[in-house]
Amino acid sequence: MGIKKLSEKQLNQIWSKEAKHYSTLAENSPDYLAHFQILEKVIGNLKGKKIADIGSGTAITSAYFAGKGANLTLIDISAEALRFGKKYFAQKKLPGQFLKQNAFSTKLPKNSFDVVWNGGVIEHFVDEDKVKLIKKMWQLVKPGGMLLIAVPNALDIPFMLAKQLLILRKKWNFGEEDDLTESRMRQLARLAGITKTQSFCYNPIVGWWFFPYGKEITTTLRLNTVKFHQAKYIFGHNVVFWAIKDSD
Repeated sequence: MGIKKLSEKQLNQIWSKEAKHYSTLAENSPDYLAHFQILEKVIGNLKGKKIADIGSGTAITSAYFAGKGANLTLIDISAEALRFGKKYFAQKKLPGQFLKQNAFSTKLPKNSFDVVWNGGVIEHFVDEDKVKLIKKMWQLVKPGGMLLIAVPNALDIPFMLAKQLLILRKKWNFGEEDDLTESRMRQLARLAGITKTQSFCYNPIVGWWFFPYGKEITTTLRLNTVKFHQAKYIFGHNVVFWAIKDSD
C-alpha cells in the first residue's frame, strides 16, 4: 500500500547492489536458527521434498533445506544474487539448481513442487503484483503440496518506526517495501483464489535491532536466544503464511 511499482530493471539494480553485501556470517546465529526451525516445523520432514525458492536472495534458508535432504530449485532476477547462492551451496557441498528468471514469467513446470516458498520478497511489490506472484507460485505447487511465504510483519512497531527513520536518513537499502500483516496476507491470498490458509507471527526481538545498539541491548538482556526469537507473538517481526493445495 502506497509504494511505487518498480520495473524489472530497477529491481535488478537494487538487489544486485544489495547482493554485493550479502554475508553468511549470521547463519548460525540464534535468529537464523530460529527461522530455520520454525519453517522446518511448518513444512515437516524435508528429506526428498522438491522445493522451489522464488526470489532466492542469499539462499541461506534454502541451503538449510538442502542440508536436510530437500531438492532445491532457486530462481532470482539478479545474477549477482545467484552467484552468491551458488558459491554458498558449493561451499557446503550441497546440490541445487540456480536459474536467472523473473518470478512472474518463470518457466518452471506447473504442479511439480512439494513446496514453493520465498522469504522477504512479495512485500517489495504493489498489491496487484503481490497477487500475481502468489498466483504464479500457487500454480507451481503440486496437489497436496505447500505454498509458504515469510514476510516482515507490519505490526512490528519497533521495526516500522526504525525503518521510517532509516528512510528519512536515506539509509534504507531495500527499495520499496510494503510490509504485511496476517490479515492482509489472507486478503491477498483470497484475491489469488486461495481460501484455506494458515499463519502466525513470531520473533519479538529482531525489530529492535534496527535501532542503534538494539542488538547489543537485547543480547545484554539475554533475549538474543533461539527460544526468544521463536516466540509466537502477534507483534513479532515475521509473518509465516502457508496453504496446502487440495489433492486431485
